[in-house]
Amino acid sequence: MRVTFHKISDDRHALEIERDDGRRERVECETRSLLVHDLLHFAVESEARLEIGLWGTLARGKTLAEMNDRSGQAMAAEGADLAAVEQLVGALHGSVKGRSAAEVVEGMRRFAAALGSSLPGWLTAPLVAAVQERMRRLLGRWRATPHGAGMVLEWRGASANPRTTDRPGPR
Repeated sequence: MRVTFHKISDDRHALEIERDDGRRERVECETRSLLVHDLLHFAVESEARLEIGLWGTLARGKTLAEMNDRSGQAMAAEGADLAAVEQLVGALHGSVKGRSAAEVVEGMRRFAAALGSSLPGWLTAPLVAAVQERMRRLLGRWRATPHGAGMVLEWRGASANPRTTDRPGPR
């Protein structure tokens, strides 16, 4: 699946996806709160090789409208997995803001322990460091993208992402 972030202005961008079967969707977004979050989903889900998050769900055919359905009906079957990925992405926002990979993982470990659960074995400081590096590159590419142009990313899917059933987050 091809994912393109089109820079409209400093405040607005359009997210366009083109699935492998040629179907396209495009939505205009507010950049300040959504761009980093969507890029962080891409970095986390790519580096952790997850298919159960935002991008894998879109690649499997869910529409942007379904992903945004506030009633919860369209995404009921995906709810638990998406919530777990969302929790992970939320926790990793600190890694973009300068916290070290070890600090991020330790904080997540303490939080999971407080809930009586644990982190998946693959959620390690090296993974978080890889996410941080991916985000550094993605944000640099975005800053270099001129107004009116797009930054294209490829979501490779299950063939490149073998961890298709491993669910992130506290267990």
